[in-house]
Amino acid sequence: MAASYTRVADEITAAIVSGQYAPGDQIPTIREIADRYEIALGTAQRVVATLHTRGLVYTSYEDGKRGVRVRSRGRTDFTATDLLRRNGGGGGGDAFTQNAARVGRAPSVRFSMVMRVPPADVAQRLGLAPDEFAVERTTIQLLDGEPWSRERSWYPADVAKAAGLDTPHNIGEGTHARLKARGFPEIAHRDEVTDELANAEDATDLEVAPGATLLVQTRTAATADRVTRVSKFARLPGRNRLIWEIGAQEGLDVIRNQLAAGADLAGGGSVDAPASTTGEVTVR
Repeated sequence: MAASYTRVADEITAAIVSGQYAPGDQIPTIREIADRYEIALGTAQRVVATLHTRGLVYTSYEDGKRGVRVRSRGRTDFTATDLLRRNGGGGGGDAFTQNAARVGRAPSVRFSMVMRVPPADVAQRLGLAPDEFAVERTTIQLLDGEPWSRERSWYPADVAKAAGLDTPHNIGEGTHARLKARGFPEIAHRDEVTDELANAEDATDLEVAPGATLLVQTRTAATADRVTRVSKFARLPGRNRLIWEIGAQEGLDVIRNQLAAGADLAGGGSVDAPASTTGEVTVR
């Protein structure tokens, strides 16, 4: 008797969890799954769809060929307060690129820019009229080719023009540094974190199933005079951790050193230790 799609999906899930398929490995194609388990192609498609829904795989294109690969496991730490406290972190390049390099993973981005009327809540935060255009910049961030997060930011048109953000290319040094260099130093951020369900666009951008839960961070940033941008970061739950650090650098160093020491004593098992192992990226 032919296997059901849930049984086949459970078997492949067990193979992924056990490490038979490592992160980045390509799982069998739909045709190979159908042949191996003696099921119809339509049933095999449901198997792969179930693996997507479980957040175990993503679709990639290499050398023009489509394949389904295993997602990375482990959490990525995002220290949300470092951008202001450390003035962008230094070191050249944006935060995503800097931190991917630290752990030996290859970062890449898909970038787009448009001018259009932003969503009503964004226009309100920016102080724009309901029909006023803003510059919308979207960056889909990938690690080793795996969709990892999406950052979408809106800027008032005059700010974007003055800072050179109204051009259809990525900003190598990061937009925070570019704004500061062009006379718009952001000195305050307000962050709000919610869980939201992935819509069709989210599903396409991040290779998740529609309706999957996402961790969404909304950041409103300002200079001493005005709001300069609104950013929304969409990330996968279970693979990301947001951290806020407040206070003097000396005290924060004490906390970080103690967490690292605790992780060493526990054999690397402390859930509160800063991420520093290959496969995890601390974004600041």
